[in-house]
Amino acid sequence: MRIRMSPAVVMAATCLALTGAASPTQATTPSTRQAASAASHRADENCGAGEICFWHDRNYSGTPWRWTPGSGYRDMPSNLHDHVYSFKANANACFIDWSPQEKRPVLSGDYAQAYDTNFGTRIDAVGPTC
Repeated sequence: MRIRMSPAVVMAATCLALTGAASPTQATTPSTRQAASAASHRADENCGAGEICFWHDRNYSGTPWRWTPGSGYRDMPSNLHDHVYSFKANANACFIDWSPQEKRPVLSGDYAQAYDTNFGTRIDAVGPTC
């Protein structure tokens, strides 16, 4: 038995396959976009020029710890040691893990809303250069 599809249905299916359109369950909802925008706005409000701000929680929630290159090398405060779950950089720096030793350069404009999926679970210190 053959199933016949109208040319319009075939064309729509082909367009979806070629463009890689997301399924409705994968699409970003307006509320998700609004939450991300609100988090980004919160980070901008709480992190000044020339600073890098670190948060213990995702989405820039809570009170940030602020660092500037003029502060020189600093170990992370105990609540952020291996627990930087979001950050915003308005300055260049180096994020440092000592065991095993790894250094990651950070440029002004870098940010992470969920850094616990990356280096945030390892960061021990911050310094002006790598």
